[in-house]
Amino acid sequence: MRLDATTARRELGAADRGDRTKGGHFPCFDGLRAFAALTVVGVHTSFVSGLTLRNSTLGRYTSRLEIGVEVFFVISGFLLYRPFALAHFRGQAPPPARRFWVRRLKRIIPAYWVAFVFLTYVLRANTGGPGWKGPLVYLGFAQIYFPTYALHGVSQAWSLCTEMTFYLMVPLYAAAVGWAGRRLASQLRVELAGLATLTAISFAFRIPVLPAAYRDGMLHHNGHVVQVMPNWLPAYLDQFALGMLLAVGSAYLAHRDSRPSWLWHPALPWVSWLLALVCFGAVGNIGLPLVPLVPSDLGLSLARQTLYGLFAFFAVLPAVFGAQDRGAIRALLRWRPLVLIGIVSYGVYLWHEGFIHMYLVWTGDHLFNIPWLHLTFVIGGLAVAAATASYVLVERPILRHGRPTLPQELELQQRMPGRRWSRLLEAR
Repeated sequence: MRLDATTARRELGAADRGDRTKGGHFPCFDGLRAFAALTVVGVHTSFVSGLTLRNSTLGRYTSRLEIGVEVFFVISGFLLYRPFALAHFRGQAPPPARRFWVRRLKRIIPAYWVAFVFLTYVLRANTGGPGWKGPLVYLGFAQIYFPTYALHGVSQAWSLCTEMTFYLMVPLYAAAVGWAGRRLASQLRVELAGLATLTAISFAFRIPVLPAAYRDGMLHHNGHVVQVMPNWLPAYLDQFALGMLLAVGSAYLAHRDSRPSWLWHPALPWVSWLLALVCFGAVGNIGLPLVPLVPSDLGLSLARQTLYGLFAFFAVLPAVFGAQDRGAIRALLRWRPLVLIGIVSYGVYLWHEGFIHMYLVWTGDHLFNIPWLHLTFVIGGLAVAAATASYVLVERPILRHGRPTLPQELELQQRMPGRRWSRLLEAR
């Protein structure tokens, strides 16, 4: 007999609280977010400083630090889809779509709007794009649909546009998969078939689009829409699907109260991160261009995204399965300074490139002729400071507005009474 929605949500919440001691709490994810944000900072500072172009040996790896974007995609796929997958396996009502969407919009929009307005109209670190339509395009997360605007505004926010469409998709996709699972009485197979379909759609979309974008070259004024199509959601469904695969596996094991020994083996984090490093090393040696945003031919583009996705998958894996308080790798991911950067990582991602531009203006240094470590520490420090202010003054208050404290948060505060920093976790 199917539970009514209110009872189902109550029992689902109780089950999730119980999972906190059975693999349902994921304390290493803030560390992963920090790594992802810092790699994105690294790819930009290494290019602007000239390190990537001056030293081709290092450059083929520093130019690939853009891989942090894929880590963010895999994290989103896991964290956002897991509550839906868990509800599917338990035969319970899924999280309400409206609440999901409102939560996502509150998480993403205010901080981005503040960053865009301040960087564009106060610091003048970027341009609002040609014409009066520019601000509407950027504030509406639509820059990846217009070649004229793609490289203006907060240019790295292209990934936010992709994420926003993923947020819109998740409850609708989950509803379809849940419906199919109930009809076919084989939820796990339906989940896996759905993820395989998403991956197939990604390849089917990219195979005709990438060659056309490669022929069209770099973005330019009045360029063709095919230039920005590789940034659309269908092109990255395979990356989100990898995170959703982890979500399905985690939810399935939580539902069955199962802990396969190989997933809880102490060696898993080391093996998984070694495989991630192998993927990173491989992608640095397949002949990709050193200059960011330069399109590659079809084979290189497909190989790059596949290796990026596998890197992200193996990097995230130890944060999903196994005892989260065991081992050096998980201890690193739970290291307090890294956790604090992870908490404000969204702001770091938003602000850092604007500060790179302002650094050049303030210092008068020449592009491609700056000490890389110096630039990285300065930009990283400024970005973390701005991100912290954004989190404290904008993100956290908005997220907490109208939201009651959850029982698990009260439990966390009771268990960690002297750690004021842990209260930062409440708003997420």
